[in-house]
Amino acid sequence: MDEPVMPYSKSRLIANHFIFTIAVICLGSMQFGYHLAELNAPQQFLSCSEFSDKFDEIPYSDTWLGRHNLEQCIPLDSTQLGTVISMFSVGGLAGSYFARVISNKYGRKKSLILGNLLNVVSSWILFASNKYGSLVLGRTLSGFASGVIMVNVPLFINEITPLRLKGLMGSMNQVSVNCGILVTQFVALFYANSYDWRWILFVGIVLGLLNLALVLKINESPKWLCLNDDVFGAELVLLKLRQDREVVVREIEEIQNELEPNDSADSTADPLDGHHDRRSPTLWEYISKKKYSKPRTVITMLLMGQQFVGINSIIFYGVKVVNNIAPNWAISINFGISLMNLAVTIASSAIVDKKGRKPLLLLSVSIMAITSFFISVSITHKLVSLLIISLFAYIAAFAIGAGPIPFLIISELSNATDSVTAQSYGTISNWIAVFIIAFCFPFLHDLFGGYVYTLFSLFALYFTYYIYKRVPETKGKSNYSQVWSNY
Repeated sequence: MDEPVMPYSKSRLIANHFIFTIAVICLGSMQFGYHLAELNAPQQFLSCSEFSDKFDEIPYSDTWLGRHNLEQCIPLDSTQLGTVISMFSVGGLAGSYFARVISNKYGRKKSLILGNLLNVVSSWILFASNKYGSLVLGRTLSGFASGVIMVNVPLFINEITPLRLKGLMGSMNQVSVNCGILVTQFVALFYANSYDWRWILFVGIVLGLLNLALVLKINESPKWLCLNDDVFGAELVLLKLRQDREVVVREIEEIQNELEPNDSADSTADPLDGHHDRRSPTLWEYISKKKYSKPRTVITMLLMGQQFVGINSIIFYGVKVVNNIAPNWAISINFGISLMNLAVTIASSAIVDKKGRKPLLLLSVSIMAITSFFISVSITHKLVSLLIISLFAYIAAFAIGAGPIPFLIISELSNATDSVTAQSYGTISNWIAVFIIAFCFPFLHDLFGGYVYTLFSLFALYFTYYIYKRVPETKGKSNYSQVWSNY
């Protein structure tokens, strides 16, 4: 009853350096969101499918871009445009695959440095492109950078965040992605025309340089330092993040205990020799070995299901979808959708630790099943008001749970020594699904019209059932055994 509470009270404080570090890390996610959506609004102008003369009295050749031999547009047919957009996913798949090796060997911080350097280079290639091939190269490199970043950001956040804040801070990853999407749509309001579309791509250079400069000012993950036997370095980093030596000592002990062998059948210890393997499993080991099957199956479904509910049909092609029945408002509606996405994600991040991961996922996906059906009805019957309401409700539902939680929950479902590989595997699964949607949606939309959203609705119904039956709650649980005790 009379125990001193000062150490606990101090531990409740959030250090400025912790907030700064989270913000810098999340700038990587923001760039991912920006590059994910950067071709949504300008794709018609980029591909010479549509022209809008901003200044009738000034020919394009007399503008700054024209004087520097940058073409007004790059002729692309629908297949080439779809390839340019979807190559972002191919690059992301490759980046996610190599991210595990890079992150394990060089750390989370250096991985983010690499990702930012590649973002700057790829954005410059896209900005200066005059050929189809250079667009493909730029998008592939941009995807690779995003793959590396999106494996490391949620992992980094999880490894520096105290248990009581993991849900809130983990949600900042998706908040930042949505912020990047919103910035893209905001910039598009001013530059989505046949004169200025390249400046949308130029902003990617600025974001990459800014994040690169700031990443140099943060420290490495303390858990990665412990994994590499630098406990003293981990203590120094945690002291900056917590500003409380007693809390640091306790957390270092927890990290070391987490890295020690346990009695779980799903531990990374080898039952044949009793030796604990602190080495992260290879991707092939993670895919093929039975002891990883429970988290692997759930991670696969969550990360692929996030895409198969159809969210990126709006992120990649939202302007095109709305343009068919509300051409004068397409870009503005997409900006409003992005604003809604960000606002609801921020609001939901505050309740993840209170309500839990699983209830929010169930609520999110079930509402998406309903709203996808109404999107289908509104498109097929050209009901503009119903389409707008349904789109906003659909995006809000995604932002409540299906958006932020899948990436947040990967490391919570995994052993500490498996978390990098699990994050890489989950991100790869997500990129595969992103590619399938990005590449196939134009074809499916042309084939089925608005009924393609009925397919998304049916999948969302199944996804809801799967979450209810198979996904464990991770709220307030500190280790693998607690998470999977009833599964």
